[in-house]
Amino acid sequence: MNALDRIAAQLAKPMTHAVVTTYSDGETKRHETRSAAQAETFAIGERRRIGRSFIRRDTGVSAIVIAVDVLPL
Repeated sequence: MNALDRIAAQLAKPMTHAVVTTYSDGETKRHETRSAAQAETFAIGERRRIGRSFIRRDTGVSAIVIAVDVLPL
């Protein structure tokens, strides 16, 4: 099994969990993952932002993360 076969096998797996980040301006960002462990790992980084003010790259507006939820799909 070469590297391209391994990559294709990983991409064929279904998405099972989503991390939903809620901002103070009411916007939400959704990141889907292929396992609960991946979702928790991603959520750790998002939870570090809770309560901090920062500028969102996609909109350029200042926002604060108020909640991070891990949801099964």
